[in-house]
Amino acid sequence: MECFVRYLTLPNRLLLKCARASGRALALLVAALPLILATGGDLQVSASEFEYRVAAQDRLKIKVSEWRPNSRELFEWSALSGEFAVSSTGMLSLPVVGTFSVDGKAPAEIAALISERLKGTAGLVNAPAAAVEIAQYRPIYVVGTVEKPGEYAFRPTMTALQAVAIAGGFQRAELALGRFERETIVAEGEINVQQTQLLALQVRRDRLLAEIRKAEAITFSDDIRRSLNDDAAQAMREESALFASRRKAARSQGDLLRQMRSLLEEELRTLDAKAVTQQRQQDLIRRELNNINSLVSKGLAVSPRQLAVEQNLAQSESQALDLMLATARAKQEISRIDRTLSDLENQREIDIGRELRETQLSLKQTDDRIMALRALIQESTTLAPRLQNQQEKQLARMRFSVQRRQGGTINEIAIEETSPILPGDVVRVERASLKSIISSLPPTAAGAQN
Repeated sequence: MECFVRYLTLPNRLLLKCARASGRALALLVAALPLILATGGDLQVSASEFEYRVAAQDRLKIKVSEWRPNSRELFEWSALSGEFAVSSTGMLSLPVVGTFSVDGKAPAEIAALISERLKGTAGLVNAPAAAVEIAQYRPIYVVGTVEKPGEYAFRPTMTALQAVAIAGGFQRAELALGRFERETIVAEGEINVQQTQLLALQVRRDRLLAEIRKAEAITFSDDIRRSLNDDAAQAMREESALFASRRKAARSQGDLLRQMRSLLEEELRTLDAKAVTQQRQQDLIRRELNNINSLVSKGLAVSPRQLAVEQNLAQSESQALDLMLATARAKQEISRIDRTLSDLENQREIDIGRELRETQLSLKQTDDRIMALRALIQESTTLAPRLQNQQEKQLARMRFSVQRRQGGTINEIAIEETSPILPGDVVRVERASLKSIISSLPPTAAGAQN
């Protein structure tokens, strides 16, 4: 038969194996075990290692067995074997043994305590052998400048740096050099786009100025001619074509209206001539009517002749009124055409002026945008690497500390990254803030940022 007596410390577990042996040899071994632990022997833990002490939230794996010489068998107390949790008050409750405090005790001490209490409560001659090990350590907590602060399971021989690794590592640097490189590339690409836009706006401005001056062709500015490239040449061709098209459309519209006005003026002259002729005809009819009236009064002419002449006079007067109405309508249409020509010219000037103002505003906004992008590139290529280097120096001086319960009180202890962590510790990681990094830079760097 085999039996196992295990006493756990942090980080080593002392394991004693007993092979098949006589009952007397096993009894002697169990009886001599406290002496072996007390005197050190081959199982003594190095004095530099910290002996683990049980506390709340720990889970203990307990195994209790008894060697019975009469039957030559190892009897296991199944009710006392298994995993048991330590309460928040540091108490451990076991069947038969009862409830007792294990807070601050080593696993070996708890095993001895279980053996003695079971011997007394069960009325045994010899104390049974108890083995206690930690099934699950109470958790640790990692806070501060880590990616994922929170509660984590403890692992034996864990160091402060390993705890940070479990918590996702240090928080990513606020100033990452890769980010500055990306910003520089994006800004340079945006500057190229904005410069192309600026060139197009300058060409449009020159075209609008030419339209306002009613010039025959566009006079492009020296800035455009100095920066003449494929994009500039293309923009100049497009704006020149648009200038010619708009000028032709405006001229065609004006020519059409002026042609209509000329036709109306010709019609008006014709109406005036007809009015003169009509007036002469009326004068002749009135003279004839006067002669007939004189003959009728002398009895030399009949009344029907008088009536026919009067009808001719009335018809002529009606035709004269029609001519007057047609003349008035022609003059009214000429006035409408003149007003339309004036409105078209005024509206064209208003539209061109509005486009020119919008273009000039866009020019200023684009120029400001280019200046801002250049400032961003300047910052990314000069200040950012210096800040990055300064932050790396600060990271090299990362500060670690733990809050640890000692003697009923919680103390904060400064540790190194290689210092061991104990269950229940609160690991705090701190580093310098970005503000302190910038303040530590030389005045030239701070001025560059401002």
